[in-house]
Amino acid sequence: MTTEKSKNQIENLIADIDKNQDYEKPLSDFIKDVNRILQIPIRVTSAEFGTKGDEYKLSYLLSNPKLRLGYDLEPILEKYKDELENPTDWNSYTATLSSFLNELAGEVEVSGTQGNFTLSLFVPDVTLGYVEEIKDSVFNWNITSTETQTFGPENQKVLGLSVPPAEKIDPETGEFFFQSRNYYTGPNIPIDENDFYVDGKTGELKLDSNGKPIRPHFRRGSAAALFEGLSSNAIFEIQQELFNLGLDPSSYDFVPGVINFSAKGNEIDFVAMLMTQANDDNFLMPSSGLIDTNAPSLWGQLTPYLSYAAEKLERTNVLVEGLEQYGGEILPPTEAEVKTAVDKLFAEKGIYATARDYEKYAGIFFNLQKDAAARQVEIEKNKPTLSEVIGLSTLNDTGTAPTQIGPYTYGGFNLMTPTPEQARKQLGKPLLQPIDVTYELGKIIDDLEAGRIDASQELSARSAAAVEFKRNFMQFEENF
Repeated sequence: MTTEKSKNQIENLIADIDKNQDYEKPLSDFIKDVNRILQIPIRVTSAEFGTKGDEYKLSYLLSNPKLRLGYDLEPILEKYKDELENPTDWNSYTATLSSFLNELAGEVEVSGTQGNFTLSLFVPDVTLGYVEEIKDSVFNWNITSTETQTFGPENQKVLGLSVPPAEKIDPETGEFFFQSRNYYTGPNIPIDENDFYVDGKTGELKLDSNGKPIRPHFRRGSAAALFEGLSSNAIFEIQQELFNLGLDPSSYDFVPGVINFSAKGNEIDFVAMLMTQANDDNFLMPSSGLIDTNAPSLWGQLTPYLSYAAEKLERTNVLVEGLEQYGGEILPPTEAEVKTAVDKLFAEKGIYATARDYEKYAGIFFNLQKDAAARQVEIEKNKPTLSEVIGLSTLNDTGTAPTQIGPYTYGGFNLMTPTPEQARKQLGKPLLQPIDVTYELGKIIDDLEAGRIDASQELSARSAAAVEFKRNFMQFEENF
């Protein structure tokens, strides 16, 4: 296989199929032909015989002729043999072949009739390079039309050599989407009928860093199974975690510590969404460790992704907070609005506004309006949500008294919730008062126009005294 001869023999094989139009050959027959061609270069080392090497046909190695070889390949071949002899498709075959060669490249200890042997692969980089070349060559040939016949993913030269992506049609929109029957996957991530992630255009398998095909982890039904057998307290703790990740308890018939397995839009559907995201993100970032496949429970397996999802949500919240500055962005008041507000307040204080006053207070009035709008955004932001209150609560499932949270009543559980003051303190959301623009503008006018207001009041007092004097004098004249 390390020689150009092996590659040329594969090229001759597919060329002969085209020449003879020997199409629709079963995949198993095609694989047998390939296995009889491919040569595996192996170096064998032992304490007694030293080091020797040779090339062996893959079909010969798969037969495990341990008596002729002098050592037993079964411990190595057992996990590759079935897929190398009866693969599900060409991508699976070449991926398995690469995995087998990668294991040999790292040196493998085997037992023999005359002691132990160390097997290794000659020039592994070159050998694995040929696997890639042959894989691409055969795959492209299989769906390439000839002068006389048309071929493609749905009409292949070797039946079953490649599996088209599991693309379906939405009956409502008529749009294509992808879906696995067995695993949670998103509609835009291509997956084939064997539940392997693939290239959406070619159907070629996506491989992990070890050269193995990538398959989703969480199966359909796992979301409901996650809650089975859990205590009320354990369920409630999970509910709290889900609320922190965005599940809205007011959007469905939420009951603390209880799961309705027949309802829609509740905890089960939310966990299914998280498992779908975990499967697809783990495929897109296979080295990120988003799923703990060794954890004993489904919740434990999902936990790494929950941390990742929480970080994403936090980054989104930071972005939203950065955008909240635009919540205080309003249009400047018109001249008429400024004049009306200033005239009213000046009149209440006994003074009259001039054109200079309107110009002076236009900016002040606008700034107060912006401050009021920003404060209103902050007030809305500081309102504790139902999810946050429940997140601060504790559950004692021995209680029977109903619990009231705002407009929501939950019976049969003693849900210990914090007071509004306690919740605001723990959440760091103080109760804020709105800004009264007119009142605040009046206070500013009092400060800036104190002299004019005092003079106006003095003038008004003198005018009142004069009026009173005149009234008293006229009364005196009438009496006289």
